[in-house]
Amino acid sequence: MPEKNTLEIFKPWLLERQTELLVDIIAAREAAVAAAAATGIDATDVNDLEDQASKRERTTLQDAEEQRDHDELADVQAALARFTEGSYGTCINCAQPIDFPRLEAIPAAARCLACQRQWEASRVPEAKASWI
Repeated sequence: MPEKNTLEIFKPWLLERQTELLVDIIAAREAAVAAAAATGIDATDVNDLEDQASKRERTTLQDAEEQRDHDELADVQAALARFTEGSYGTCINCAQPIDFPRLEAIPAAARCLACQRQWEASRVPEAKASWI
């Protein structure tokens, strides 16, 4: 396992990423409010099908991007909490060290590669079932 003081190099990146994500989330919300106000969206609006489809697609994409940012923010904040607890760099499943190259690639990683693969594989049936 990398030395704890070696792992400290990831903390500034995590703090910076947390700030970036918060700024992005706030900007997205403000943009959505401004867009709704500018277009005068009203439940009684009658638009052609193409306009409606375009708005739905744009809203769906924006919602997905915002959800992705919220998910990443939760991961980053959890990693910062692990720094505070002294467990950063340790897999939350097996308690083994997370390889340094994995942390370099994904500083907010909570699991070692083996446990991450197992966790992802366990979620696949759940995702498939939701599409059925």
